[in-house]
Amino acid sequence: MIDKEKLRSPNENLGPPDTLGILGMQKSRIEDIRKALNEPLPGWEAQSILSPVQTKKYRTPEPKAMHAGVNLLLFPGKKNELEVFFIKRPDRNPHDKHGGQVSFPGGKMEIQDPDLRFTAFRETEEEIGVPHNEMNYLGQLSPLYVYVSNFLVQPVVSYIDYKPELKLQESEVSYVITESLEYLSSPKALFKQDYTVRNFIMRDMPHYKLQNDILWGATAMITAEFMQVLRSL
Repeated sequence: MIDKEKLRSPNENLGPPDTLGILGMQKSRIEDIRKALNEPLPGWEAQSILSPVQTKKYRTPEPKAMHAGVNLLLFPGKKNELEVFFIKRPDRNPHDKHGGQVSFPGGKMEIQDPDLRFTAFRETEEEIGVPHNEMNYLGQLSPLYVYVSNFLVQPVVSYIDYKPELKLQESEVSYVITESLEYLSSPKALFKQDYTVRNFIMRDMPHYKLQNDILWGATAMITAEFMQVLRSL
């Protein structure tokens, strides 16, 4: 059960600085991230570090590309370090080009969605059960074209000031992975290895190691850009 009295927006006055402690430092960190997302973004310069391919045609959107919104949702995790949610997609459908992969919550923009921020929040609530009205929008990262599925993806960054109880949409999510920003920003999170995707071997594919999974492709590229934004703080 969510205690509504404990929910706060990052913009609220949380009390005198000398009583805030870790919470105050976390609020300051969130505000720094919000400001950094309003500055010019590194885009391809950062994304390319984790891109499995460098050819320009694979990152140039088709005129009829579909639109999607994904949500990089931050929350206070262990030791009140900021962590982020990832989801593991089911691999039951052989026609799902992203089945079995790790991604952010998110999905295709629907006709009734007013914008891609709404899409990302709606999909997050549907897929992992986090109420859309309890997430605080911080900004967005650079759009990213996913050639294999013809989606132009808009990543948004948001924050919730508690670790929510999750309710997974089993048809879309096998399980959730959480990881700290501290780990993701460290060199020990990054690897390269040969990786087979749909019977095609990708040589020295860059990726993040996430516990027992690997994070590669578009979601890794989005993560890399966000890590670059954090380094500017």
